[in-house]
Amino acid sequence: MSKKDSLEDRSLLFFFRFFGRLPLGLVTGLAAGLAWLSCWLPLSVASAYRTVLVNILLCYPHLGYREGARLARRTLVGLAATFGEYTHVWTRPPEESLARIRSVTGLEALREARRAGRPVLLLTLHQSSWELPNLLLGPELPMTVFYQTQGSEAITELVTRARESTGSTLVPADSRGIRAGLAALARGEAVAILADHAPHGSNNPQVPFFGIPARTSNLPWKLIRRYRPVVFFVGCHRRGSHHDVEVYIDPAPEGLDDEDETRALAALNEGLAERISRWPDQYHWAIKRFRLGPTGKRKLYGPEVIPHLRQARRENRGLRIEDLP
Repeated sequence: MSKKDSLEDRSLLFFFRFFGRLPLGLVTGLAAGLAWLSCWLPLSVASAYRTVLVNILLCYPHLGYREGARLARRTLVGLAATFGEYTHVWTRPPEESLARIRSVTGLEALREARRAGRPVLLLTLHQSSWELPNLLLGPELPMTVFYQTQGSEAITELVTRARESTGSTLVPADSRGIRAGLAALARGEAVAILADHAPHGSNNPQVPFFGIPARTSNLPWKLIRRYRPVVFFVGCHRRGSHHDVEVYIDPAPEGLDDEDETRALAALNEGLAERISRWPDQYHWAIKRFRLGPTGKRKLYGPEVIPHLRQARRENRGLRIEDLP
């Protein structure tokens, strides 16, 4: 930690290191309990729960409000527990985190691509304990991983050091990072991209995600068209506890290399939606994926959406994007 680190930076580092020393079950249980309590606050106050609820009611309108709200509560509780996990992932030896992975599917196909000398593109998502697959795959092959910088330099350094601890190389998701990713694929190495985030650049098209237009990063499509890598979806889920995690490495479906950008990205989003729906309560529904619509910013995550949520609750139905602000 440098002398330039702010009081906030030092406080955050102390927070991570303090909770990193506590038993994992205690940390995740405390985080989950606080999240569960927040679900019962007024919607005007419970902004994280409100965001999760809006996304679930939009993506699974057939559930109705009551079932959607139950799923939203389970999701927020699980998400808080996941964040609790990261006090351990980012501050403890990687072997402790890797020991929680009890099963891996699809690893041999990835190894075969590596033996064949093919470049590899890994499309990851914010699902369950999403830091663990990176630690698992770091020793398997040379891997460049895109990441979003944190607001704090001290936290960025902490997280980067942890993520690179098993061999991967992190690069920021900017022009410099993209150049590094291009060079890696040209060398026949692997690149990992979080494919479910909401990109800021307006050059990224609106593509259906759970049937709703959402700004979608076109970087994976550009890399696929240029380097023809072997493409995999990579994620994980918890099988009952934080000490029983399964990592999956799925061959990507056909269509991601389509010459038409929109069709290719629609296939990518369909692949993401399929994997999210396997364990919907373990997905990071707090991402404001639909905040940028075809005509600009939407207000569907702010207080303006509360009357629509109340109406949906009275009628026990989901939400439609065209009805929201």
